[in-house]
Amino acid sequence: MNNEDLLNIFYPPQWVSRILHLCISGAKSYNNLGLKYELIYCVLPILAEDELRKNLKQANRNSSFFTVFEQKMTDKQEYLINFAERVDSFSKITRDGLIYLGTVERVDIDSYISTMKPLKYKKSSNLSDSDFQKASYYLGILLAKEDYKTIFLKLGVVP
Repeated sequence: MNNEDLLNIFYPPQWVSRILHLCISGAKSYNNLGLKYELIYCVLPILAEDELRKNLKQANRNSSFFTVFEQKMTDKQEYLINFAERVDSFSKITRDGLIYLGTVERVDIDSYISTMKPLKYKKSSNLSDSDFQKASYYLGILLAKEDYKTIFLKLGVVP
C-alpha cells in the first residue's frame, strides 16, 4: 500500500468535498463571493490540528481570526511550525476533494470559489465528524472576514 492509498483512506475525497463545501458555504454566508481561492488549501491543515479544530468548534458568527487563532492560542503557537509544508502535503487531497465536489455540485472557481447551493451547518449528534463539519463552516466565516494576505502572513504561508 502506497502513501496515496493511505491518504485516501484517512481523507476520502467524498468526505473532503463535504468539509470544503461547508467551509465555502460558511464563507459565502459572510461574503456573497465565497472564499478566496488560495485559502481553500489552508482548510484541511487547519482542521487537522486538534486544538484549532476545538477552538473553531466553539466559534460563532461574531468570532474573528484574532479571537480564535491568536488570542486563544497565544501559548500554543506550535500549530504554526511547518504550516506551509502541511499546506503542501494536503494540496493533492484538497484538489481531489474539489474535483469530487465539482462532480456533485456546481462550483465556480475564479479569484473566489463558491457553490450554487451553499450548505447550512446543522448540528447532528449522530455524525462522527460533526466537530469537523462545524469547525469547517465557522472556519469559512472567519476566513471570509479577514484579508487573505493577512491570513497567509499570520500562518507563515507564501501564496
